[in-house]
Amino acid sequence: VSFKLVKETFTSRVTLDRANLKILVEYLRGPFSNLENRWSFEPQGEHACDVTFFLAYEFKSRMLAMLMGSMFDTAFRRFAAAFEKRADAIYGKSAGAG
Repeated sequence: VSFKLVKETFTSRVTLDRANLKILVEYLRGPFSNLENRWSFEPQGEHACDVTFFLAYEFKSRMLAMLMGSMFDTAFRRFAAAFEKRADAIYGKSAGAG
């Protein structure tokens, strides 16, 4: 994670729970006091699914939160939009998608 002159690293463990159609991210260490991240996939017929992405975080340092908080929010919005765009390109946009 970096922004202008500030650079931080963090470590997480990512686990695929294939049986329950989930991806779980466990925060191990870094600049956050809390980081929760998970993906859920809900089948919608034979060739479709709803994807739910959850992210909650809090920086340990108020200064770091002030410097990087809005950048982090923007980065994850862009990430989600890129994910949707790529899925549309590969699989096509479903008739029910908004």
